[in-house]
Amino acid sequence: MRDDRGNHRVPARAQTVGMWLFLAALTMLFGATLVGYFVVRMNQGTTVQTLQLPRTLWLSTALMLAGSVTIHFALDAARRERQQELRRHLVMTCIFAGLFVIVQMPALMTLLRQHRQMAVTQHVFLYGLIFVLILVHALHVLGGLIGLGVTTAHAFAGRYDHENYVGVKSAAMYWHFLDGVWIIMYLGIFFAG
Repeated sequence: MRDDRGNHRVPARAQTVGMWLFLAALTMLFGATLVGYFVVRMNQGTTVQTLQLPRTLWLSTALMLAGSVTIHFALDAARRERQQELRRHLVMTCIFAGLFVIVQMPALMTLLRQHRQMAVTQHVFLYGLIFVLILVHALHVLGGLIGLGVTTAHAFAGRYDHENYVGVKSAAMYWHFLDGVWIIMYLGIFFAG
């Protein structure tokens, strides 16, 4: 399919189906890593005391939720062709995503420190597994931040309107997915710990 300028363009429906397939693959990745964590956790039995997760992870959760709210408002603004709102909400989502990654860094360092201490004394690697889970999620947020940056740049270039907003829709789908994964992952680790 070609657009008005003769450039190749993928139909919006195909892009949405592609995003759903991508999210399905990521669901398998995150699902497998979580199942792996729970299997290891259950095999540890009572040899491990209650895990102490960094409190900054609660702040991370709030930032993820705030990003979901702002990307939802951005999608709504794109559908209604409210360009200023669209841009403002996309920028806010980028800020929340960046803050999420920044807040994750000290939490990851704390988990690594706890992993080293526990691995030496009890030969338990749960903090290391939690570190890997959170790192994989944070890397996906970083990748999403790149896509979100491109979407935001396109919004500032005026490429979205009420008929063509699939880029914003894809960014919203991805961010909501990461939000859901984070909540399931964090609460699962929190309650299993």
